[in-house]
Amino acid sequence: MMLDQQNDGPEQSPTDEEVGYCKPPMCRRFKVCGNPKGRPPGSKNRKTIVREVANEMHRVRENGKWQRRSMLDLVLLRLRNMALECKNTRAFDEIHRLTKAYEPQVADDVGGYLVVPAAMTPEEWIAEQEKLNETRRPPPDYKGK
Repeated sequence: MMLDQQNDGPEQSPTDEEVGYCKPPMCRRFKVCGNPKGRPPGSKNRKTIVREVANEMHRVRENGKWQRRSMLDLVLLRLRNMALECKNTRAFDEIHRLTKAYEPQVADDVGGYLVVPAAMTPEEWIAEQEKLNETRRPPPDYKGK
């Protein structure tokens, strides 16, 4: 008796397939979903690009000397010059806002005091703990001596 089919185990109908944790239905298995290419590796997000542009160094001549300045320095210096020389109120308002936002924080005079007790000798500490133990009650579930 010759068989044309190999016996690979019991045949299961599509309705009898095992479905559960880590076993999705066969019709959904091994399909690409979402964005298959995604963001390519090594690509930069906006925050990284802005940081790189702001920190980009340039050579500029100041008072007859060549200086290296970052792009952020140059933009802020230009904004300051516009506020002072051109009497540009928008530039002045922006410089004022930036200096208020990034100036060093001054502590208020209103504050508290930290009181630290004096150091105790081991004998003093033991005596104080024994005194406190006289007034303490044991916890409800304590089964002591």
